[in-house]
Amino acid sequence: MKDAALLLPPSSEPLVSIIMPVYNVSQWLDRSLRCAVTQTHRNLEIVVVDDGSTDGSGEIADDWARMDSRLRVLHLPNNGVSAARNAGLAAAQGDYTYFFDPDDLITPNLVETCLAVMRRQDADLVMFKFDTISASGMPIVSHYSHNRYSAMQVLTPREAIKKQLKGQIGGYLWSFVTRTSVYHDGNISFPEGRVIEDTARICQIFGGTRRIVRLPAVLYHYRLHSGSLMSKPGLLADWKKATADRKQYVVENFPDLRAYARIQRFSPSNIDYESLRQNLLFDLKLDTDSAERRATSRLERREARRTLREERKADKAISKAAAKEVKKLDAAARKAGKELGTIDWADVPGDADFEEEEKLEAAEAEAAAMDGAAPDAASGADEG
Repeated sequence: MKDAALLLPPSSEPLVSIIMPVYNVSQWLDRSLRCAVTQTHRNLEIVVVDDGSTDGSGEIADDWARMDSRLRVLHLPNNGVSAARNAGLAAAQGDYTYFFDPDDLITPNLVETCLAVMRRQDADLVMFKFDTISASGMPIVSHYSHNRYSAMQVLTPREAIKKQLKGQIGGYLWSFVTRTSVYHDGNISFPEGRVIEDTARICQIFGGTRRIVRLPAVLYHYRLHSGSLMSKPGLLADWKKATADRKQYVVENFPDLRAYARIQRFSPSNIDYESLRQNLLFDLKLDTDSAERRATSRLERREARRTLREERKADKAISKAAAKEVKKLDAAARKAGKELGTIDWADVPGDADFEEEEKLEAAEAEAAAMDGAAPDAASGADEG
């Protein structure tokens, strides 16, 4: 990082709480904790919440706590990730909070970069891009809609919520750093006993900010493995509860976005298509690592190349199949919505409306750049 020492003088470094809910991730936890303790921003408290792990994850965290006084471990009975996040929030004392999933990896400058941009842009929340890796750490090509932007974006809470409802911003708690006061002032806690806890509160988090920055930098490495996929019991029921929570918040606090809140459960733009595709890949047990890298003989390398060609071909076929399934689900949902009378489809924005608004947003961004906002934003990105 350029002139990193000048960004946050030691005497004024804010305390950042990194909260890690942990449950049976012993094969990855050591590497993830190393990522946390080696952050270039040193004024940290790392709150590890051991949610009743049975595989030695708690002991690994305890070992790290003995080596680094900034790390605290809370050992709790198993009650789910929401309870662990809530316990971490209650214990956190930092000025800023970051949720870090213990099976993933982060870049060494994640915290420092976000704080620098936050200060430069006077923002309460800084969001960033992510890429995907396999269980063994190999890169995986992915196409998440959350990552489809190439320049820094400075958003109002309303703009961020609108993008989230349109499926352009994911509900990933690990994809941003925010002021702890956003959680405390908004009395935000995560619904316990559910599989999907982030979607239920993401709009509430955005709504508690003054300004949000989306940074076009990859600072997070999301590990895709069988335990991280959408295959847990009760997923659909919890998704409905989460979207109901989100809709209620939006209707009460941003009523002009109610049409987007209505469509959120049924539009294909709000189905995490990439997660669906990756889930299909794993269900078919296709190898996402490079088999050729592991090959030791010429015959093995030749066979590996043939296997990879077949996997890429299957990947494309699965992607098309997934897209068709999404369209079928959307059509069925629209039909069901009309039959049940739960949605006034005349009040729902269509693709043409989305495209027109995107043009307006692009024009506004260009106007802001001409006013001098772009150079300052670019400078912030360079220093991050």
